[in-house]
Amino acid sequence: MRIEAWGIVRFTRLVGLLIASAVALSVAPSVANATPGFARQTGISCQACHAVFPELTPFGRKFKLNAYVFTNMKQLQPINEQSQRTLALSELPPLSVMLEASNTTLKKAIPDTGAVSDLSEKNSTQFPQALSLFYTGKISDNLGAFLQLTWEPPGNSVGIDNSDLRFADHGTLPSLGMSDVIYGLTLNNNPTSQDVWNSTPAWGYPFISTNIGVPPVTAALIDGQLAQQSVGFGGYLYLLDHLYLEISGYRSAQTEFTNATTGGPGPLDSTAANARIAGAAAPYWRVAWEQDWGNHAFMVGTYGMSARLHPTGIGASGPTDTFTDIAFDTQYQYIGEDHIFSTAATWIHERRLINNVALAANHHDTLDTGRITESYFYKRKVGGSVQLFSTSGTRDQVLYAVGTAVTGTASGSPDTQGAVFELDYLPWLNTKLGVQYTAYTKFNGRSHNYDDFTRNASDNNTVFVFTWIAF
Repeated sequence: MRIEAWGIVRFTRLVGLLIASAVALSVAPSVANATPGFARQTGISCQACHAVFPELTPFGRKFKLNAYVFTNMKQLQPINEQSQRTLALSELPPLSVMLEASNTTLKKAIPDTGAVSDLSEKNSTQFPQALSLFYTGKISDNLGAFLQLTWEPPGNSVGIDNSDLRFADHGTLPSLGMSDVIYGLTLNNNPTSQDVWNSTPAWGYPFISTNIGVPPVTAALIDGQLAQQSVGFGGYLYLLDHLYLEISGYRSAQTEFTNATTGGPGPLDSTAANARIAGAAAPYWRVAWEQDWGNHAFMVGTYGMSARLHPTGIGASGPTDTFTDIAFDTQYQYIGEDHIFSTAATWIHERRLINNVALAANHHDTLDTGRITESYFYKRKVGGSVQLFSTSGTRDQVLYAVGTAVTGTASGSPDTQGAVFELDYLPWLNTKLGVQYTAYTKFNGRSHNYDDFTRNASDNNTVFVFTWIAF
């Protein structure tokens, strides 16, 4: 079957078949994010929390829901005059380091920005691609964090990466027959980064990818567009050992922005590089049901958000654009002694109401994104993944930069389809060596000459070789 023919209808049929199969199995009896800092804190091997890092196991999901506080390390526990513990602090902080190194090869080079006769290189090596410092674990009783500080060489920049500060505790709802309820609060900087499944955008596949050379694919707002550009605060419940419920609100938090008048970090004005969230906050919701039995785990859920945005160059009194994202996702895992298999899928529908006529040809636009990933590993040593992806949406001659080489579209369409193939070898649980190939069968609406400057979709095909180490 040609990948071009794989559209949203077939995607939803495939997800429906997966859900139906797993629900049929779920009548069987139930049995009750990757850094060495967690392993140091808990004294438990990485494989307890991770199938193959960074994908979480059911135990890893519970560890995150409980605010990362489980520990086997000796604690500093001062007591006040009322014999109350005032602090529970690990003697050694759960710190760790992540190093990524890579080589990226494009099928066809991006046009050179220098002399017309020159051709830019198709190949680029990065050592490191990224270098991160983590604090991941307990801060005090019921309070923990996943904090990531990353240096990226391309811009020689240091900044906060995906981060999550959370409080969690247990309670009961006897009137509803619930003897154990996990409830918590989360403060994070990327919608879906607080999620405990690997089917949502922040921690979804591909877990690592090249950050150079490849033209960006049009993405929904919830699909990484607010990553490290927002702050969200919300509460969650985990009921019946199956049902997850969350409501959060997000505001703009563009930490790299410098106000031209004051020289300080804010407040944001109309020159901010990215659109700013209008109003008190943009609501985010999440509902998921997980069923575990034996070596199997299955989840089906929905998530989404709605945000009014001030576009770049438009002040607070100007027109706002409204983005409403509604998504559905599912994940299945089999975690055996020798064999590990997982499937993750998501579909995101975005409705755009664009009031700033200078930014788009249409008042109403839609965008649909579908991804499904299959992964297999043997003894957590050797394995790989295959992902099919599809983006489709309303044609818009202004929004999608008609007349722009490489990143634009001749047809005014954002439609992009393709596949990602990856092979991995893990000599140790905290070291992954891999090769990833991304193949495009359609890019920005066409397979051939999609930008009207002779560039084909397959010219963006990429070979990405990487080393990923956490210690």
